[in-house]
Amino acid sequence: MEQWEAAVAEIRNLQAAACHGPVIILIASKYSCSAIIVPTSGDPHHVPVSSITLADLKTLKDRFTRAIRHTSRMNPTETRTDLIVLLRIVWDEIMLPIVDVLENVLKLKRRSRIWLCSTAAFTSIPLHAAHPFQTRADRSKKPCLEDLYICSYTPTLSALIRSGRMMKKRQPGAGKGKALSAVDSELELVHKLIPATATHTTISGDAATRAGALEDPAQPYDSHFVMRDNHLTLLDIMDKHIPHAEFAFLSLSACHTAVGDEETPDEVIHLAAGLQLSGFKNVVGTLWEVDDAVAKHVVEAFYTYMFHPKEVGVMDATKTAWALNCATHAVKTKVSLEQRMVFIHIGV
Repeated sequence: MEQWEAAVAEIRNLQAAACHGPVIILIASKYSCSAIIVPTSGDPHHVPVSSITLADLKTLKDRFTRAIRHTSRMNPTETRTDLIVLLRIVWDEIMLPIVDVLENVLKLKRRSRIWLCSTAAFTSIPLHAAHPFQTRADRSKKPCLEDLYICSYTPTLSALIRSGRMMKKRQPGAGKGKALSAVDSELELVHKLIPATATHTTISGDAATRAGALEDPAQPYDSHFVMRDNHLTLLDIMDKHIPHAEFAFLSLSACHTAVGDEETPDEVIHLAAGLQLSGFKNVVGTLWEVDDAVAKHVVEAFYTYMFHPKEVGVMDATKTAWALNCATHAVKTKVSLEQRMVFIHIGV
């Protein structure tokens, strides 16, 4: 009980992280699994996730890995049965009791922002994609988590607080790996979608070198971008510290930029979170490899929403989570389930 009270006291000190919406911290241990909801005001709410264990989460992670691998060999029009079963489990056994508190205790309005702060084994589960896949008596479909709320992730509460503070001060305004053959066509697509008044710099092809992306390289680290000459590592990015960087989109081609380290799940050391920790307030990443042929549909929809109305000519980075949510909803008829749920937002 004393440890619980100490944890609650520490969370109250970090309540600034929930200034724009509730933060849901998911905790898994060999003793129990639970969630702590930090609301915008008032005391935190403890939500037992009693129907799932640490062993269950590890099994669920392995099943997701197999299901995603299986979908890569499927026809785009085939029903993703294995994936649907798993997302129902995530909804019923993890997110449903949390949603019950959000709806009935906190009275959170639909389409409000929420932040997921996963720890331990929860970091490997696509919580944002939780879905009941059920139909009501009137034949209407029950809403999924992303129908109800606009979901974002944060690696830590302190990272979310820091990003929020920097956003308030914001200024207006293939090497040794797999070749990313669709990069140039995707860049061309993005250039068409952004207003002519928006300045940008493009680095691709032979110009995509480590020096071209970063002036002061540091020691290498395992997580990295494969550049034309050398790896651009996570430590390179974090050491640079870019306090006025507002937005990064890391999933234009076949790469996976938000997959945590299996050996250190609590640290959530991955490229997308690393960019946020280095100063980027909003980062869109992918949980697994994306298909070039379908990713462009999400990219096009995303930037269309980000720059709406286009005539204004200014990108509002605070719209990132909303734009991603709208984009993945807009492409349901064009993009398969696993290629929509792969995209996540980290930040404010």
